[in-house]
This record gives sequence, structure tokens and C-alpha cells, in this order.
Amino acid sequence: MTLILKRLTLLAARELEETLVEALLDLQPALPGFTTALVAGHGEGFARASVQESVRGRIDRLQLWIVLPEGDVKRVLDLLAARFAHSRLRWWVEPVEAMGELA
Repeated sequence: MTLILKRLTLLAARELEETLVEALLDLQPALPGFTTALVAGHGEGFARASVQESVRGRIDRLQLWIVLPEGDVKRVLDLLAARFAHSRLRWWVEPVEAMGELA
């Protein structure tokens, strides 16, 4: 049986970083790991932006990437939906064609 991997990407307000990371680290069975980065969003949707973000023309966000088995995506999204229902957390899923480590 071939393991099908997906990359789940999450975008959230930076204020949610600690709570979101803690929720993901507490998941059982545990996630294989994930990566976080502070990023800036550009484009439409500045209605909820701070004054500073509006002046700069970009919205500060936290981005998380999780590569996990396809069957775990729904489990993670269900947890996030329950814990962060009104947080405007944005997500998407992409296929992972290959993955490895160069040594």
C-alpha cells in the first residue's frame, strides 16, 4: 500500500500562534511535525486590518505547513474547526508528490 501524503497549509492571525501551535502539539496521535513562519498577506480584504496594516498595504499572518497522511487531514481540520470556530482560520490542502532528506 502506498502512503498518500498531503500538505495542509493554515493561515491565521499572528495572535493565535501560541494557542494554535499548542493545539497541534497536543493532538493524539501526534502529528509528524509542522513548520511555522510569519508572513504578510496582500490583496483584497482589508476590512479587518489594523491601521498599521492598512497603511503598509499588507496583513500580518502566521502560516503553518503540515505534511501528513491523507487520512489525517480531516482529523486535524475537525480539531481546528472545534477549537477555532470564529478565528477566520484559512486553510488549503495540496498533494505531496515526493518527500525526502538529502544527507
